[in-house]
Amino acid sequence: MLSTLFATIVAALHVATALRLVCYRRRGSRIRRGIAVLASLLIGVLLCNAVDIILFHQPVSIWQGALSILLLILVYRSRGNLAALLRPTP
Repeated sequence: MLSTLFATIVAALHVATALRLVCYRRRGSRIRRGIAVLASLLIGVLLCNAVDIILFHQPVSIWQGALSILLLILVYRSRGNLAALLRPTP
């Protein structure tokens, strides 16, 4: 029961991260095709992983949970801007 709850939480974290990336507003910044493709791939991977966890009952480790929390925090701090995450300087 506890592992099912943990897996559901991890899947929800993946979906929340993907939704934050989808809801990013450019507000006049230029479009970088490479970053846009990378963001699309990350959204797809996150959503496919969430579906995999929920529908096919894939086991989830504590490290996957920690990584999903870390990724969610980073994406929310950058307000969904993947380019800001990849920029080497603050």
